[in-house]
Amino acid sequence: MSRILYIPNSHCQQRQLQKPNNLIYPVLMAMEATKRRNDGDEVYWDNGPYSLFEYHKLIIKPEGLPFLSLPHPDRVWTNAKEPRYQRNGNFKYLPATYIQSASGCWWGKCSFCVEKGKPYEVRPVEDVISEIEEIKSQGYKEVFDDSATFPTGEWLERFCRKMGEKKPNIVLGCNARMFNYDFELMVFAGFRMLLFGLESANQQSLDNINKGVKVEDIKYIIKAAKAGLEPHICVVFGWKWETDADAINTLQLVHQLLKKGYAKTAQASFIHQQGIEGNESQRHFIRDIYGIWKSPEFWFNKLRDVHNKDDLKYLWRQIKEGLCSIEN
Repeated sequence: MSRILYIPNSHCQQRQLQKPNNLIYPVLMAMEATKRRNDGDEVYWDNGPYSLFEYHKLIIKPEGLPFLSLPHPDRVWTNAKEPRYQRNGNFKYLPATYIQSASGCWWGKCSFCVEKGKPYEVRPVEDVISEIEEIKSQGYKEVFDDSATFPTGEWLERFCRKMGEKKPNIVLGCNARMFNYDFELMVFAGFRMLLFGLESANQQSLDNINKGVKVEDIKYIIKAAKAGLEPHICVVFGWKWETDADAINTLQLVHQLLKKGYAKTAQASFIHQQGIEGNESQRHFIRDIYGIWKSPEFWFNKLRDVHNKDDLKYLWRQIKEGLCSIEN
């Protein structure tokens, strides 16, 4: 029997080094820790002393245990309702938590992503729905699936139809590619937010990072919004081959999608990848995203989306986060 300490940190649930974040519940590591404990090891979660002399292992990131052998994480033991995990822009309804339906990404070729080249393994639909029902019984109101890319095709159709029929009264979100999903079916299943990795508005950049999409595929973001979903878009600045004009092109596209209400929220980060030195002169574009607050059309669409107190609280959290970003 091993004595193991798991220490969540800013990178243990992140796929891109440019986005360290302590606010994301490390669901994959929690699944592995729960398996170790179920298998009979003496396992500790995020409590010290942090000394190699006290433990056989200190785990600071997922070990890579066989994904399909992992159980649902014990969210009570791993403190999933801890306040820091609730201060999360992916959630509108609180308390909320993460699940992971798949390992890897069905595209799996983006040069900057740690999922590149990993096998794509997907849990059974029934097991994922069982976990969501378990989460609901624990009082959670929203779930975000942190698979690098949510499963598609027949799996997605079965999942959405079964979820829609069960109507478990819990809100869903997931990571998605700019792809022609059946967005109306996802609304039926209870999805709210889809997180799209737009990355850049410049085709050369998308080709250079092997994103596998075209700039014009933003039409799927627009289609998702028109179906009633709330797209969140992510972009990256500082690509070494991009000029300031290229960065401005990305900034303007993000602002346009936000103004029209096609993207409900957005985030930007600076490229940080082994072997790639970012263009530091473009770091300010991350903050410039928040210049959208000057647009009356943006605020008109924001206020139009407020229907209840949860919407209002969510909007206020976004305003506070935006003000902090502008000040910094």
